[in-house]
Amino acid sequence: MTKCVCKYTHFVNYTSKLYNTTVAKSKAKKAPSFLKRLIQIVLSQSVKLGLSLLLLVLAFFAYQQFISNKFYPLTFVGNTNISLLTQSQATRKVQGNFQKRSNQKLQFNSPQNSFTIDLATSSASLDYSLIAQQFTDAHNLPFSRRLLIQLKTLFSPINIQPGITITLDKQLDTIAKAIDKAPQDAQLIFDENPATSSASIQIKEGENGVSLDKDSTKAQINMYLLTGKYQNWLPLKVTNPKITTARVVAAKTALEEVTKEPIKLTFDQKEWTIDVKQLLTLLDLTRGGFATKGGFATKGADSLLDRDQTFFYLKKIASEIDQEVQEGLFEFNPNTKRVTAFKPSQEGRKLDAQKAVDLISDAVTKTSSKTVALPVEVIKPKIATSDVNSLGIKELVGRGVSNFAGSIANRIYNVNLAASRINGVLIAPGQVFSFNQTVGDITEATGFKKAYVIKEGRTVLDDGGGVCQVSTTIFRAVLNAGLPVVKRTAHAYRVSYYEQGFPPGLDATVFYPSVDFQFKNDTGSHLLIRAYTVGTTLYVDLYGTTDGRVVNLTTPVVTNQAPPPPELRQDDPTLPKGTIKQVDWAAWGATVSFQRTVTRNAETLINETWRSNFKPWQAVYLVGTQ
Repeated sequence: MTKCVCKYTHFVNYTSKLYNTTVAKSKAKKAPSFLKRLIQIVLSQSVKLGLSLLLLVLAFFAYQQFISNKFYPLTFVGNTNISLLTQSQATRKVQGNFQKRSNQKLQFNSPQNSFTIDLATSSASLDYSLIAQQFTDAHNLPFSRRLLIQLKTLFSPINIQPGITITLDKQLDTIAKAIDKAPQDAQLIFDENPATSSASIQIKEGENGVSLDKDSTKAQINMYLLTGKYQNWLPLKVTNPKITTARVVAAKTALEEVTKEPIKLTFDQKEWTIDVKQLLTLLDLTRGGFATKGGFATKGADSLLDRDQTFFYLKKIASEIDQEVQEGLFEFNPNTKRVTAFKPSQEGRKLDAQKAVDLISDAVTKTSSKTVALPVEVIKPKIATSDVNSLGIKELVGRGVSNFAGSIANRIYNVNLAASRINGVLIAPGQVFSFNQTVGDITEATGFKKAYVIKEGRTVLDDGGGVCQVSTTIFRAVLNAGLPVVKRTAHAYRVSYYEQGFPPGLDATVFYPSVDFQFKNDTGSHLLIRAYTVGTTLYVDLYGTTDGRVVNLTTPVVTNQAPPPPELRQDDPTLPKGTIKQVDWAAWGATVSFQRTVTRNAETLINETWRSNFKPWQAVYLVGTQ
């Protein structure tokens, strides 16, 4: 029995192996058939996809060909749809709608009445060029740009707004004449009763004006011509009066407050009062007020003051407050070695009118204090008289001398006047002294008289002749003091006044404002100028504190001398016949040079050579021929 079971088991295992082998062989034979089927399916789908793409491409190019002479989809002129129409078709369609509308009568309403505008009489015309231009622009773009626009038109319409020409002035003027109403200014009525010394302040309210808004009306009509729709209520503009009720009410309140308590302006011990009558002259009911911003006057709603009137009022007050700063002029007493003032310094004052206006405006419009302390700027002098003897002015540090014998009376007068302008002037350490800035403009208006001067190659009578005598003398004082010269110009030719007892080349000319004489105070202490005349001799003394500097000036050397040209005689019909008048004097030309060396404790501070090139000068005579 056991033997039979073993045989049966062996048979089953063998049968199973045989079956599996057969199945495997069967599957191996079927595999190629499945792969072939799969390939067939893929190829079939690819053909279908390719055909679909080809159809899409053909459709796309067919569409491009179709719209090549047509407007893109969703293109409108006003409300007229011209999508997929040719230019001529679009023009006819737009023209038909426009002509139909341009023959209509439009009804407009206002709160008081209704009005009719007859478009048939308005000569309305449409500018069709913009329609053609839009077509040309859209179709002449590069392909990528055209494609982008085509995609956009699928979602967002193109709306062309061509210009419209229309004549409506006569009809609109007729409507405006019936509607327009001028605004009425509010009024402030100030009624004074002299018998009772009282006054009443009344108000007449203002009224807004109204006018036809012609531009908006034309826009509504243009919209109708393009779209067939319009707003039938006439557009109106409201015009506010120049003087509003609110502003007059504010002015009335301000006047009533000032009636109770006048505004007081104060400075030092002085006082000015703005009562109700004065305030009336300062009010501005039309401009809307002004305020300050960045130092400038600008409009603002919180001020009731008239800018010009208030400044004019303050100008009168400023004349009582303002004063120029006065720099002191001083004398040095060699005996006491002290400085005394012959003209004391004085501080300057200037009313700040802009700030004052702001303060007054606050006092007018607010219920704060009615007392205004006027803002005044104080300008201190550079040197207070009380401080002058602490500036180190102890001794003479340099002197210049010149003679002017033979000068005419006007020249002597000018020499003394110019000397007085620099006399007593203080020069701070490090400061550059300018002759022109100190003396100022040299004209008859500033006190100078006519005397001979060198001008435009001639010696002529002109304002300020003789002033160069002073600039020459201070030049010599500066040379002797060992101070650095910043600007100096020699005369064009040798002048006899500057060679009276002195060699040539020690002169300095000035001509306001271009030709100046300047020097610098590098001593470390203040310098004091003392300029004065004794007879026909001019002295310029510089006082300060010596710092040990030593000055060495060489004697001027004269070279390249040239004789003056022959004298020149000129006919002058303004002089009597036989009269001869000399107006220029002969002078030799030359080159003059000298050296200046300034040392201190073996240190060389200045080492310079001064050169003057003088032209030869001819004598000139005027011969009368009258």
